[in-house]
Amino acid sequence: MSTQLIFFLVLAIIAIAGAVLVLKLNKISHRIVSMFFTFFATAGIYFLLGAEFIGIIQIIVYAGAVTILFVFGMMMTEHRNITFGYHPRKIHRVLSFIGVGTLLGLMLYGISTLDNLPLKEQYVGTAEDIGISLYGHYFIAVIGMGFLLTAALIGAIVIARKEAK
Repeated sequence: MSTQLIFFLVLAIIAIAGAVLVLKLNKISHRIVSMFFTFFATAGIYFLLGAEFIGIIQIIVYAGAVTILFVFGMMMTEHRNITFGYHPRKIHRVLSFIGVGTLLGLMLYGISTLDNLPLKEQYVGTAEDIGISLYGHYFIAVIGMGFLLTAALIGAIVIARKEAK
């Protein structure tokens, strides 16, 4: 077992545990901390893959900015313990656990039997290469994503205003 695999497994466990805790914890402040650890572990996985630029962007944008945005959102909104009407029965929980365990087992089997052939040429992308690719070849897609995110923001504002009334 190589050290890179050990680091990957540790980071993957941190990312998965953080994601599960985001769903499972009750207090929003605890959820934000677990979300931060999930984002940070994902950035570490990017570093292991050799995508340092994407790892840095992951830390700056997600682990930094998005987490701070959630903290400000938490400070500016009223918090109530909201419970959902549906509580799963024990059989549903057991079936979900069996399904997730089976999926995890299949994924681990697939990863362990994968032939890891070394790449002939390592790609080292600089910020300039990524920018030229993003705003050159995929300019229409970037503009489309801008419109989509703007529409999502407007939709969130409309939903929030309906709840306030």
